[in-house]
Amino acid sequence: MASSHIIVGGATWFYLSSRYGMTFDPVAFGAAILGALAPDIDHPKSTLGQMVKPLSTAVSNIFGHRGVTHSALAIAGCLWVLHEHAAYQHLLIPFIVGYLTHLAGDLLTPAGLPLLWPIKRRRNFALPVLKTGGFSEQLAVTLMAGWMISGLFAGGWPQFPLERPWRSVVAAAQTYLGEGGEKSAPPVPLRKPPESSRTKPLKG
Repeated sequence: MASSHIIVGGATWFYLSSRYGMTFDPVAFGAAILGALAPDIDHPKSTLGQMVKPLSTAVSNIFGHRGVTHSALAIAGCLWVLHEHAAYQHLLIPFIVGYLTHLAGDLLTPAGLPLLWPIKRRRNFALPVLKTGGFSEQLAVTLMAGWMISGLFAGGWPQFPLERPWRSVVAAAQTYLGEGGEKSAPPVPLRKPPESSRTKPLKG
């Protein structure tokens, strides 16, 4: 299901980018989601296929569903594009991560993946532990996404955009309240003595 691919692809990239100290980038996050949908471009009725139906129909007519876009050749093609266009790695890497999560998910279904396409078009590799659209898929997606998000909370948010402002607020509050958590009295400003009380020099 498209929703499962979106959740797993987005959560995987969010987890990896945070763990490796990268600042959260909505564009990169979107690239990961796009990558998670990309393999199903060979299916005109898929979420991405409906967005680019003419292209999806052409790919489907030539290669069929779960053909070249679900093969090791597609993975090699993604890596080649990354090598040749390294300047765009900030978009290509999350895209490839999302792409790989899609293939990993399909590998766990009974239909499997034609990894050796086009050498063996009908030879699919599968670890059939999930049923597409079934309860097992929904449970696996929920557990995986929850595990990643809980791992981020447990380890902190090292590069989350709100971290620095939040730390500044906490530091200011601690300074105002004092180390013991009790409100510190503000310092009393020094007053200048009145002119009349000042000592005048003696004349003589």
